[in-house]
Amino acid sequence: MSDDLVRRDVMDPSRRQLLAGTAAATLMPWAMPAHASVEMEGVELAESITAYGQKLVLNGAAVRKRGYFKADVTALYLPERRTTAEAVYKLDGVRRIQLNILREFTSSTITRIFLADFKQSATDDEFKRLIGPIGQIGAAYSNVKRVSKGDVVNLDWLPGTGWMASHNGKVLTAENGGVMAIKDELAYQIYLRMYIGQAAPEDLRNGLLGRTRL
Repeated sequence: MSDDLVRRDVMDPSRRQLLAGTAAATLMPWAMPAHASVEMEGVELAESITAYGQKLVLNGAAVRKRGYFKADVTALYLPERRTTAEAVYKLDGVRRIQLNILREFTSSTITRIFLADFKQSATDDEFKRLIGPIGQIGAAYSNVKRVSKGDVVNLDWLPGTGWMASHNGKVLTAENGGVMAIKDELAYQIYLRMYIGQAAPEDLRNGLLGRTRL
């Protein structure tokens, strides 16, 4: 046997591993590389992000509608994937609802929609108890003026700090000009109910809980 044949027969271990990995990849058509993204309504959603120093994974996404119109592509990012609303509520760590805007809304429209959805998702007692935080959120939304197609709004729960929001990377401010950080976790959980609770549209809830294939 020639030296060339010996070299080909005793393959370099690293090359053998590379070929094995390539072969395995062909058997997994749905496997996605690190930092991959999925597309919905022309919006690219990263499979994983880093927020406040913590890695979050895309739990699910869906198109949220207002009447006949598509309002935004909503994405839910969590430290670990969950398929039930109850599991999401109990999850520790940073949680993010991301709104990728598909049409223009004024701040007054955003506030009106938020108040209606929040009230529908809360009990009467919860709504009365949270009048203070609700007012803070309304004031923060009024500072935005308007959102347009292509804008990104993040609504985050940050343990130890509270509920924070940003518009195109700029943190929303409260009435006093400081950063809006609402330390009432119940308020944020009711906000989550607007998207994954029983009162939320079924297609939106199933999409965000990962029950619908992206």
